[in-house]
This record gives sequence, structure tokens and C-alpha cells, in this order.
Amino acid sequence: MRAARLSASRIRESSRLGLIALTLAGLMALSPAALANAAPERPAACGWNDDTDEHPYYEHCATDTNVWIQVTRFPRGNYHRCVGPGRTNLDADATGAWYDSNYQGGLCSHPGDTGP
Repeated sequence: MRAARLSASRIRESSRLGLIALTLAGLMALSPAALANAAPERPAACGWNDDTDEHPYYEHCATDTNVWIQVTRFPRGNYHRCVGPGRTNLDADATGAWYDSNYQGGLCSHPGDTGP
């Protein structure tokens, strides 16, 4: 009886090892391009984004509000801008942007509007 239990245990262990080996072999067979296409996209970070490969932008992550952000630019001056949900491209010389709850209560009605 004990020999039968040991044998069944070895079979289960052997099956698990075989499955792991098949999984590893399958992953190694994938090309780097296939792995890159299978990787999920990194979600955009909320707020200011200054990706050197793209235009500076502000990502407003809420889905039901428009808000005022303050945009800093160099060498030009700062200004406020109303943004809606999602990505808003900013000026090429923008050096920062953040939600400004103190400017007109923080909420706005028309994305694209600007203020001093």
C-alpha cells in the first residue's frame, strides 16, 4: 500500500515538473517581438507628463469633471487652463502642470478655456 502511495505521489510530482518544463519551453520559443506585443500597455500617469518622445501633456484621470490646471512655461509666463477627462496636450515649452483647486473653485465648464 505504501509503495502505491509513493508511486502516485511521484507521478503527480513528475506531472507538475513536466507542465513547468512545457510552460518554460513555450515562453522561450516566443520571439522578443511577440513578447513585446503580449505585454500590456502601461497606463498613463495622472497629472503632468513630460515624455521626451512626445509633447508635454496633462492626464486628467477623473471621468466626470473638468478642472483648472496651472501650467508653467519657460521662458513665457504661467497660465490656467480648463481640462476635461483624458489627455490634454500642452505647449511645447511647458515645464509643469498641476490641478489648482484654489483657482475659481477648481472646477470649470469648457475644456480649452484659459485664464491668467
